[in-house]
Amino acid sequence: MVPLSILGVVLGVVILVALSMRGFSVFISAIAASVVIGLFGGISLQQSILTDFMGGFVGFIQGNFMVFAAGALMGKAYEMTNGAKAVARLFVKLFGQRFAPYAVLAAIWVLTGGGIAGFVLAFSVYPIALEVFREANLPRNIIPGVIVAGCCTASSWGAGVAQPVNSVMANGFGISLMAAAVPSFIMMFAAMATSFIVMAILFKKAKANGEGFVVNANDPSDANLEIPNGWLALAPIFVALLLINIKIDGSPILPTAFGIFVGAVLATLLMKNYIGKDQSVVNHMGQGFQNALNSIGNTAAMVAVGSVARATIGFSAVLDTVTGMGGNPLISATLAALVISAITGGATGAVGLVAPLLTPVYTAMGANLEMVGRIVSSAGHIGGLLPNGGFVNTMITGIAKDTYKNCWTNVFLISTFANVVATVVGIIVMTIMGVYV
Repeated sequence: MVPLSILGVVLGVVILVALSMRGFSVFISAIAASVVIGLFGGISLQQSILTDFMGGFVGFIQGNFMVFAAGALMGKAYEMTNGAKAVARLFVKLFGQRFAPYAVLAAIWVLTGGGIAGFVLAFSVYPIALEVFREANLPRNIIPGVIVAGCCTASSWGAGVAQPVNSVMANGFGISLMAAAVPSFIMMFAAMATSFIVMAILFKKAKANGEGFVVNANDPSDANLEIPNGWLALAPIFVALLLINIKIDGSPILPTAFGIFVGAVLATLLMKNYIGKDQSVVNHMGQGFQNALNSIGNTAAMVAVGSVARATIGFSAVLDTVTGMGGNPLISATLAALVISAITGGATGAVGLVAPLLTPVYTAMGANLEMVGRIVSSAGHIGGLLPNGGFVNTMITGIAKDTYKNCWTNVFLISTFANVVATVVGIIVMTIMGVYV
């Protein structure tokens, strides 16, 4: 029964990845994968779909919808006021067309490292990145890779960053947010350098092939050239950042969703004079909520597949096999995090799941839990950024409204590969420093 259940999990992930890559609806892909995982795992169709799948689906939406909605409204505010264009032109002016795209990535690293959740920031950053790439005449299909790299590499799993993955890892292993700081900083530098180098290669290749920015029907109109001041356009983003990160008596001034919503309202009010007279703010806001529904629905479906997988005996068997392989504990911890995150379609859920399970195992081995935790966190971002990853799907299909065929390779090269490099560098550095306590 166990081998059959493991086979079901593997087939489920293969189906999910294959259908996602072929452009099938995420709901068709997720339900098909869940049915296979459940049937092979000995779970009835009713339990796997109506209980496990729907439980994970509804739970994710309940816990995250308002944050998705606030982020979508922020993005819409910057679209209809031409605020995104203002920030883009400011970046181009400050850094020049050549370096503006790199500045966008660096800015995302700073903002996510400071505490803004990636799936929140992505909504407001995308229109800004879109305008930067338009001004620099670079292919738009590189943008999802840049944003995913900004949200899901060094600033997500690095020492000290204020991201959920880092907190979940620290709590699960009973260590601090600054655990394994020295090797972690080296890993962060490796990830950042990799992303920048890959971007430079992709830009050079695109220009050599005569590829540039191509406008599509989903882009805001470029007809109105009257735009607000760039620094004014940046202000609402910084206000939102401060509201959700400055703590009073241990709690932020406003919860994330409310803080981002305030930023969206402030952006609309400060730049209201730049909203076209033929534009309806109410209609734009309504479209923002619709975008949020589409995006969170796609992400929740991917998360729900992981809920079905967790209910099978094959899931536990895979975890036991990987952790019992012997050798360098950092390698087995990497494999465990990679496999589980590939199944769950996200790093946060995977790290939260495996951390309490791995802690007693590696404690018994005498391994340094700070190092194990840091490696688990970075490796979880490798499996979590495969085609079935919830954030990847949200970025490509929900926010960029593009296809895997156009964007996935760039996402892998700029972000997933950067995490691979960082994890390998981390294993080498930590092994030299000493894995055992």
